[in-house]
Amino acid sequence: MTLQELLSLPENERIAELKKYPAKRPDTLSLLKDWDYSKHDIFNEKSRPKRKVLTQDEEVNPDGSIRIPKQFKYEEVNRLALPLEQDIVNIHTAFTVGTSPKITSNTDTPQQEELLKLLTDIHQRNKLQYDNKRIVRSWFAECEVAEYWYVKPEKEDNSNPTYRLKSMIWSPFRGDTLYPYYDEYGDLIAFSREYNKTDSKGIQTNRLMVIDNKMVTIYSNGTQIEKYPHGFSKIPVIYMKRERPLCDKIRSLRNRLEELLSNFADCLDYNFYPKLVASGELKGVRNKGMTSEIIQLENDAQVSYLTWQQSPEMAKLEFDNLTSRCYALTNTPQITFEALQGIGNALSGKAFKFMFMGTHMAVSNHAETVEEFLQRRINFLTSAIASLMPKYATIVMQMQVNIEIVPYMIDSLTEKIADAVSAVQGGVASLKEGVILAGITDRVEEEIAQIQKEKGKDLFNQ
Repeated sequence: MTLQELLSLPENERIAELKKYPAKRPDTLSLLKDWDYSKHDIFNEKSRPKRKVLTQDEEVNPDGSIRIPKQFKYEEVNRLALPLEQDIVNIHTAFTVGTSPKITSNTDTPQQEELLKLLTDIHQRNKLQYDNKRIVRSWFAECEVAEYWYVKPEKEDNSNPTYRLKSMIWSPFRGDTLYPYYDEYGDLIAFSREYNKTDSKGIQTNRLMVIDNKMVTIYSNGTQIEKYPHGFSKIPVIYMKRERPLCDKIRSLRNRLEELLSNFADCLDYNFYPKLVASGELKGVRNKGMTSEIIQLENDAQVSYLTWQQSPEMAKLEFDNLTSRCYALTNTPQITFEALQGIGNALSGKAFKFMFMGTHMAVSNHAETVEEFLQRRINFLTSAIASLMPKYATIVMQMQVNIEIVPYMIDSLTEKIADAVSAVQGGVASLKEGVILAGITDRVEEEIAQIQKEKGKDLFNQ
């Protein structure tokens, strides 16, 4: 269905059509249960009931009838949760967008340089390096996320108004239900966000916000209450989704780990204090309550400690194996003090690259979707600049701005400088490329000018 056909439908039919999800929607409650460790099955009394403890035996009458029935109480058991999903998602997020993505462009004129600087300023003013983490984290855990852009007046002056581009993030955990609507060619022609809004009187209403290529329309409980142009030439929404969460594979392993830890903790609590087993007749205890008690026995009685034959090493072995499988199945490095202790300076920057190769391969797979999202954002922002500042319209058409994910890596600065010097001296890189490769400064042109001023153009050939 085209946008014109969609808009021509009666209001109730249009809303029903917009709310048709193009695929099977992820179960938000199930995903939230995985993400929030306080909602894991280990805290559910149906899955892990309290312990039933006998407090008093029954008393029987002479005729055999029960005078006082048995008395029981329910004691709380250990419930130890593991937030593995959060840890794994945070690690993948850091490796994917922890280092700000690299923006490149074919800037050949001062006007193009000015436009690129304006685009960079929008990223910095909106702190998109932090939004990138929030967006990717939501994509990993919630399976879908959207970024909505709008114009906010910055200075109230009718003669010379100024505006600022701002954005907000929509996702299921934030209370949003998202409905992308595509045409027969797979192009996004409308996007809807359903949410609940509470007014100052505490009255809650259901809202549906519909955005197309020109207008923003808001419905309240199925009735249109607001409609206004958003001022852009494209839909100001960038959307990203996936079929399953990143940690979908480890759910059963994590459940077993939590059960294992909790059961082992119960076992430790029960067997923590030593227990004495007496055979024969116990007459009494002297110096009771003192450090050196004497137990009096009669008729060849014996007293011994009850020993625990079960080895805790088996539980530790299973715990370590299951934990390793959780991280291995998701290509996640275990970046803990215990895992890295003893390495010290033994690993070089190149060795770390091999150590994190599995994670970088996972990041490469993530980039198929994340880079596409970031590139759509760049394309929208350049078109938004052209819409708000017509003097840049021609320049936008001539420019090609690209963005590339830079996976996080522990680099050795000494190795980078040595590689840069070697590349320049070997004639395979210019002085400018050498400065970029060394990565010491972002002010490349200024640094080259300073190097040439202090030591001459043939610095690397001396």
